[in-house]
Amino acid sequence: MNSIRDINIKSMFPSAVYNRGVEYYNNHLVSDPVFDRNFKVWTATVHGSDDYFVEISTPDLENRTMEAHCNCPAFETFGPCKHIAAVLLAISNSDRSNSIRRSRDYQVTNWLMSAISSLNTYQPASEITQQKTPLHVEYYLKWNLDDNLLLELKVGEKRCLVVKDIDHFLQDVFSGNEHYFTKTFTYNPDIHYFHEQDRAILEQIFSIIRNEKVYADRGISYIRDTSDRAVVIPPLVSKQMLYSLQERDVTVKADTGTYRSFEIVEDALPFHFDLKKNGKDEFTLLMDNMDSMTYFEYYHLLFYDGVFYYPKQDQLPIVEQITMAGTTHDRLHITKEQADTFISEVIPSLKKVGDVQIADDIASEIIEAPLHAKLFLELDGNWMIGKLTYHYGDYEIDPFTGREQNDGIVIRDMEKEQQIMHLIEYANFHYNGKELYIEADEETLYEFLYHVLPVLDNYLDLFMTGDIRSLLIDGAPSPSTSVQLESSSNLLEIGFNVHGIDDDEVDRVLDAVLEKKRYYRLQDGTFLSLEDEAFTSMKQLFDDLEIQKDDIQDGNVHMPVYRGTQVDELIGTQKQYGPAFQKLLHQLKSPEEQVYPLPENLHAELRNYQVTGYQWFKSLSAYYLGGILADDMGLGKTIQSIAYMLSEPGEAPHLIVAPSSVLYNWKNECMKFAPDLQVAVLAGTPAEREQMIEAYSDIDVWITSYATLRQDIALYREKTFQTLILDEAQYIKNYATKTSQAIRQLKAGRRFALSGTPIENSIDELWAIFQVILPGLMPNQRKFKQLSHEKIAAMTRPFIMRRVKEDVLKELPEKIETVHVSELTKEQKQLYVGYWRQLQQDAAQSMETEGFNKSRMKILAGLTRLRQICCHPSVFMENYEGESGKLNQLMDTVRNAVANGKRMLIFSQFTSMHEIIIEKLQDEGIDYFYLHGQTASEERVQMSERFNQGEKSVFLVSLKAGGTGLNLTGADTVILYDLWWNPAVEDQATGRAHRFGQKNVVQVIRLVTEGTIEEKIYDLQQKKRELIDQVIQPGESMLSSLNEDDVRELLNI
Repeated sequence: MNSIRDINIKSMFPSAVYNRGVEYYNNHLVSDPVFDRNFKVWTATVHGSDDYFVEISTPDLENRTMEAHCNCPAFETFGPCKHIAAVLLAISNSDRSNSIRRSRDYQVTNWLMSAISSLNTYQPASEITQQKTPLHVEYYLKWNLDDNLLLELKVGEKRCLVVKDIDHFLQDVFSGNEHYFTKTFTYNPDIHYFHEQDRAILEQIFSIIRNEKVYADRGISYIRDTSDRAVVIPPLVSKQMLYSLQERDVTVKADTGTYRSFEIVEDALPFHFDLKKNGKDEFTLLMDNMDSMTYFEYYHLLFYDGVFYYPKQDQLPIVEQITMAGTTHDRLHITKEQADTFISEVIPSLKKVGDVQIADDIASEIIEAPLHAKLFLELDGNWMIGKLTYHYGDYEIDPFTGREQNDGIVIRDMEKEQQIMHLIEYANFHYNGKELYIEADEETLYEFLYHVLPVLDNYLDLFMTGDIRSLLIDGAPSPSTSVQLESSSNLLEIGFNVHGIDDDEVDRVLDAVLEKKRYYRLQDGTFLSLEDEAFTSMKQLFDDLEIQKDDIQDGNVHMPVYRGTQVDELIGTQKQYGPAFQKLLHQLKSPEEQVYPLPENLHAELRNYQVTGYQWFKSLSAYYLGGILADDMGLGKTIQSIAYMLSEPGEAPHLIVAPSSVLYNWKNECMKFAPDLQVAVLAGTPAEREQMIEAYSDIDVWITSYATLRQDIALYREKTFQTLILDEAQYIKNYATKTSQAIRQLKAGRRFALSGTPIENSIDELWAIFQVILPGLMPNQRKFKQLSHEKIAAMTRPFIMRRVKEDVLKELPEKIETVHVSELTKEQKQLYVGYWRQLQQDAAQSMETEGFNKSRMKILAGLTRLRQICCHPSVFMENYEGESGKLNQLMDTVRNAVANGKRMLIFSQFTSMHEIIIEKLQDEGIDYFYLHGQTASEERVQMSERFNQGEKSVFLVSLKAGGTGLNLTGADTVILYDLWWNPAVEDQATGRAHRFGQKNVVQVIRLVTEGTIEEKIYDLQQKKRELIDQVIQPGESMLSSLNEDDVRELLNI
């Protein structure tokens, strides 16, 4: 807490006082508050029925230390008042409105101080003081008739002279001016100096005077002495000032004498009292030295015999009353009628502030014993009747009549008696002059028995008749819960029981819990409280699981199995689980401990975290559940899914729905890692797709796009899939879209979503995904929005598997290389097939007539044209208006990577391709750097440094221009848009990010178009990579190593 605006002002005042303070502030009745930085004191005047002066001291706000004072009558009687509340509000709002200006002023002031200070010639303090004469300061502390502390000064070299005008003197001191005293002495700052402690005190005094002037200039009354030679010490800074003066040459001028020094005591007071008998039934209280004491009301300070005493807060009211009486009388006469009350109530208060001596002949009559209060209760129809008595030892007192049934003088514990009377009021008892009573209907009776009685029991000895005790249950019956998993129905059976309650009443107790009643009245009239922790947990269980009355049959409720972990977290300590349910919980909570074997025909070696992902798939699948695999981009969501599908043969086909750009990537990955699976992509015309789906049972894995599925949804209505896998599930993050609606119509035994970003903009996106993969798990959208993030996390935890690269860094290689396969669009395919057939024909004829060596360049030019069509026909065609499958795939990858916080390099050897990509990035609002062959060397370095420092997410690089000489370790993803003939050149490109200084795992993605020359080039690269590593040096073109057999293989000649 650094300022008053950080304080909860409302909590400091009773609501009525605070509200009045708000009215005063809103009605502009507070003068502008002024802050004294030396004393850390705020001062202001509030204009009410009179003008009231408010001081607020903030010596240590960091530790919530704050003191306030107002000179209004209400403050003296009740403490914090509406005027203080109004000033605090004014300061708080002044802080807020002026914070920006003050920050700016602070900077300007700092600059000005620095500039002026640099002009001054530095001279060490030791040199200054050695050359100057120290001045001695004498301080004289006294007080006026209003008991305001006054301070006067004397100053001099050897003999001190009276400072006749403190204000004028201190102005000269702190302005560096001379000050005339007498013909023989003038203060001169060039030859005189003050000791450090004295100078600090003088600064405090000068600050007090400045505050006086501020208020005087505003026409506000401020307490001060009429003499210029004295300054009034304000109450809020008096303690600080006294401690400072105590160490200096100070004289206290009191009415009782002059003291050359003083002490300060905070843990004791000087009062001494003697109670003596003054006749048969009368007493006298002697109060020693009261006429020699001075109490400073506004300072909360007492002076006696050279000592300033600070009473504790709880002593202040007593001290004020004693001094008020004692300064005029050093003894008090107590009559016979006053004796009992005085000794019983006043003497205990006197003991809190001083020493009390009681004469022996009085002490023998005084009974001093701890208070024991007794409350006797009985039930009379609808009335609770009570009798309250106070007991001090063997003596009994009626608290209402005050009559004591004895002859002694009892010292009563008035504080505790007052607490008990407050409790009686809290219990809503009324007194009819004879006894206490409550009109008790059933609700009031329950409230009294279970809420009021426990409180009363802490302060009173309770005595109750049998008819009251019969309403209370012996021992608190607590509910217990059992959970079984019915394997035949795959449902949870939750059973409820209440120990000590007959079975035929359990359902009615549960109904009362559902109705959120505070209690249930058993058939025998006993009250069963439903407010203890166990029943509260049960209420929460019913609320969270949306259990209704009709759901409960014979104390049992059936729930879907996906509620398992939620039920476990909601049930209290009294629970019993069946073995099948225990196994379910273990599988959902600890998938890494499961031992489902990996398929033997999986052509891949999974990393440890991928095995855990596979076990997670299998654990959920065993109970026909689904989930979200939310692993970070590049951690292998695809291979984990393929391993799972391979392990689940026969029941029905699996269906994968993915973005159009990655359909063939899925197919290739399945063929690569699970060749035993029959995989088909649902593509082509609507008629072709309809014909394909008719043979759906002959295929193990079907793959389709979101757009195609939306068009074909009617074809799926009679089909049931074993598993539905939704790749890039953010495609269904909007519940209301046609795509999301279509997906929800699919029939599948298990449903899994794959997404590195299941939440991109709103938590509602997670809700939409779960409506597909586990419908029913989440409440409706309105209730879902009201859930805390912690509750949502607990509800979904078993069904979301999320690992980021930092979690599994030790398992990852330094570089992860993957191939993403795309499909030619319809327009691309027409162009590609035409060019390919022409090249195939021309190459065959040319090699036949001219030979391979003479035909090489013409053939390679044709191969390059085919590669450009795969990239985007617009690379060389000006009037092409169609799309590119590879470009669509790139943009999907870029969007996903940016959403995951990845930073990427995109390489292409075609400048015109970069221009097309740039246009797409601009459409998406994705910022980028672009380095090409014409980029100046200096600009290359600047762009690299800015990118490595975190600026922009994408860096486009020409494969030739950026293949060497660049350090781009700010990237963690490298995308090779088009393949280069020589893999060594590609390795140089990926080396821009994967090099010394890279702290992240680098993912390298090669984009390859299915069924084209690119696939053949990639296969050829892999075959010749080992030979290239051995023979071809980096930079040597692989083109020169292409032989006639390679060309014939590439063109199917």
